[in-house]
Amino acid sequence: MTVSFQNKLSVIMGSILGFIGILIGTSLVVTFPTLINEFHVSLSDVQWLSSGYYLIATLVMSTTAYLMKSISLKRLFQVASVIFILGSLLAASAHSFRWLLLGCLLDALATGLATPLMYQIVFHNIPSAQFGFYTGIVTMIKAFGPALGPTYGGVLTQLCSWRWLFIGVVPLVLIVLLVGNHVISKNQVIPPTRSFDLIGLLILTITLLSFDWSLNRAGKVGFTHADFYIFLIIGLVLLSIFIYHVTHTKNEYLNFNILKQPIVRLRAISFFNLQFVNLSLAFLLPLFAEESLHLNAMAAGLLLLPGALIGAFTSPMAGKLYDHKGAFYTLMIANSCLLIGVSSYYLLTTHQDALLLGVIYLIFRIGYTFGFGNTLSDAGNYVNPQQRSDVSSLFNTLQQYAGSLGTSLMAAIIALHEAVTTNKAYAVMVGSHRSMVLLVIVIVINIILTIKAHYQALKIRKH
Repeated sequence: MTVSFQNKLSVIMGSILGFIGILIGTSLVVTFPTLINEFHVSLSDVQWLSSGYYLIATLVMSTTAYLMKSISLKRLFQVASVIFILGSLLAASAHSFRWLLLGCLLDALATGLATPLMYQIVFHNIPSAQFGFYTGIVTMIKAFGPALGPTYGGVLTQLCSWRWLFIGVVPLVLIVLLVGNHVISKNQVIPPTRSFDLIGLLILTITLLSFDWSLNRAGKVGFTHADFYIFLIIGLVLLSIFIYHVTHTKNEYLNFNILKQPIVRLRAISFFNLQFVNLSLAFLLPLFAEESLHLNAMAAGLLLLPGALIGAFTSPMAGKLYDHKGAFYTLMIANSCLLIGVSSYYLLTTHQDALLLGVIYLIFRIGYTFGFGNTLSDAGNYVNPQQRSDVSSLFNTLQQYAGSLGTSLMAAIIALHEAVTTNKAYAVMVGSHRSMVLLVIVIVINIILTIKAHYQALKIRKH
């Protein structure tokens, strides 16, 4: 069955909108040194541009499974586009850090809507026999967001101004809105029989804010201060309340019941850890390159480009390997590359050069590519077909919050070292060096989880 040009164009427009959101989110970190100097704020404050971005995207994304049952895809596409434009214009014209943060959070809200929309447009406009091909195209376009983000941010910050990060996407969003409004058809919506779980969303919001705020306080007063433990305990208590609530409520929200399946649970933890390591490194490396290696923003962004691009282009290969060899073989390759990459950064932090930084990132990024899509795909094999959208919604929510938590924690560790020395470059180097220890531990945990999931899968096959 052939796909009409209109439907092909609708997939492309939806994908570009999601790509823009990811591009903005990943381009911000290279601007941090510039923004710290321009707005006279600390790293603990400026990191909210990243952690806040991922946090808002997390919360919005957690609602999209319900929203897409209640509102047409075309209307959600229109709303996301308009919010993108408003947020970008506000951020570009900001003359205080608060207004810049507000603009970024509006863009994050739009990203939370647009990212799930990328795939949902495929499911509604493409015949099921061609899902694989078109979801592969969407994944490829999506992968170029983090691949180009640091370079996009670095080049514009160096040659023009950080404001052009936001100005540059406005014409593109306008074109996408005009074309998408014409080609995206208005699908039939059947309102859910259950009400949306607003209480669950409120509890989750306060829970995630508590965790992020505890790390923010740790960056200012230390991990041994009472403030850190107070907010951490509040977060843990609220998390327990949230899990109990969503597993007992009759209203509709995130489906945690899918985690009762052991392999899905293991894959969910691995997926969170994978994104935690990825976005923690995406935060650390540009900062390290600018502050410790004394590269400008453009050079710092370009440094990561080859690895990110090669990682994006190897995505189809990673999927094919999974189809032929299965999850264990593919994910062990992924974890091995991740471990080699992060361990190399730890061992060579104090005397590595820019070229070596880029080569190691290439190895790391190949590992990330082999792990990301295949972890999600494999989890979907252990639930009913009707629950696969629940897997996607929950895993994408975990993915986004992993970014928020990772950037908050990395910023806190570096901020503590900045507080005890006047040498900023040295503080960033030592903070990055010690952060790598944590990331290595997380990757080792993922290796253990992968082996455990493999044995669980063998038990299922025997029965």
